[in-house]
Amino acid sequence: MKKNGYSAWEEIIVLIVIAIMVNVIYYRYKILEKKALKTQIKVELSNLKLAIELYKIRNNKYPSNLFELYKKGYVYYKNFYIDNSTEQILDKLGKRYIYNKKTGKVSINPETLKELQ
Repeated sequence: MKKNGYSAWEEIIVLIVIAIMVNVIYYRYKILEKKALKTQIKVELSNLKLAIELYKIRNNKYPSNLFELYKKGYVYYKNFYIDNSTEQILDKLGKRYIYNKKTGKVSINPETLKELQ
């Protein structure tokens, strides 16, 4: 006699296989998401460094803070998170960049580095 349909065990096995596949895909997605975020923050940092150098060339001094780059049009709000209340340029994780106005050096916040590892 031919049996129609699937047994409960077959359905359970199929569900387990699907659950494993979803788990693997989600884990891989999270890895790729973190890599993309790292790349995005590196590009932002590079753009800030270029904007600081351009500001220095045009004004013969480094900007007093990174927000000055935004106010004077050296960086655009679409490329960065701008916090107008604190006058800070923030990275994609909402942390401020570290800036030395004497040397013009800008770096990633240590808190951001911890989160990206």
